[in-house]
Amino acid sequence: MKEQGPVSEMNIGVADILPRVGDRKRLMGSAQVVVGDGYDVAFLPGDGVSWDLRITRITGGIEISGRISGSVTLECSRCLEDFDQPVDLRVREHALWFGSEDIEPGDDFAQEYLVLDGTLDLLPVLRDAICLSFPSRRVCSEQCRGICSVCGVNLNLEQCGCTREQVDERLKPLLELKKRMEKGNT
Repeated sequence: MKEQGPVSEMNIGVADILPRVGDRKRLMGSAQVVVGDGYDVAFLPGDGVSWDLRITRITGGIEISGRISGSVTLECSRCLEDFDQPVDLRVREHALWFGSEDIEPGDDFAQEYLVLDGTLDLLPVLRDAICLSFPSRRVCSEQCRGICSVCGVNLNLEQCGCTREQVDERLKPLLELKKRMEKGNT
């Protein structure tokens, strides 16, 4: 399989298409969203996630609004298997409009949502919206049993014969006390 590079049409030249306040433009596109470790996201050519956005020139910036939908493949934190996470989002963000001469290296502007020299980078807007939609605990299902901590077998697919009752040496006296108390109650 040929390795594909990132989606290239994420930088939009808005100075020409939105010269006046109130001008609008519809942007549609799609990409295969590949999630790495944590929130490391790459947008590759494909159709896993699609967007239908409207960019509107406002005083001092651009408003980006619309819908993002599709699915993203995530890794389950319990069993380490891939699963499809549906994405269906409404987006409404703002990007400030600056010229490169307006920004000093020490300025406290978020470098992500800016229109610099008439160009809007749509990638951070899409990336942030999609990543914020991920569940904090990425699991394929609530019934996922995970992997065995001893042998590493996926417990959703097969049972293993491992003994899982490994007690921390520091807690053994409490385990013995628990056993003595249970014998006393029976």
